[in-house]
Amino acid sequence: MSKKVNGKNKGNSYERKIANLLSQRFQPILGIEKGFRRNGDSGSYFGGSNQARTQTHNLDYAIFGDIICPQNFQFVIECKHYKTPPSWQSFLDGSVKQWDDWVAQNDQDCLNAKLPGALIIKYNNVSDMVFLTQEETSIRQCFRYKQRYVYQLSDWLTLSDSVFFK
Repeated sequence: MSKKVNGKNKGNSYERKIANLLSQRFQPILGIEKGFRRNGDSGSYFGGSNQARTQTHNLDYAIFGDIICPQNFQFVIECKHYKTPPSWQSFLDGSVKQWDDWVAQNDQDCLNAKLPGALIIKYNNVSDMVFLTQEETSIRQCFRYKQRYVYQLSDWLTLSDSVFFK
């Protein structure tokens, strides 16, 4: 009998993994070891049903998305880690409800932050993917999903620092 996995802990652990990966990748340009970290609120303070707070709160220091990024970083990062990828049929049909929900969540944070989004998805035994709103022509695109360009995360992180910072 397999042990039940706590989904929230799995998600939090994945967010920390991505924050550490980004910190390591951008340490040379930032000059610090931990330039990125997991957002304790994971976007929940202004996300979902709390969206109305964006109208009543000062957003000068608001943090959107799952990862707290340096101020001049160009993306809002949303992270998702799930056991099982979508069915091949839903992929062929171009309608993956789970992805649609995650894209909508990332889009809302992007609108609030006035930045493009990077939705990073990991399934067990599948390479990390990043869904972007803008096309990156200098790396190999894996596929396109609706209005998103999808790349392997490892390829995306090979791009020039100027893609990521103002």
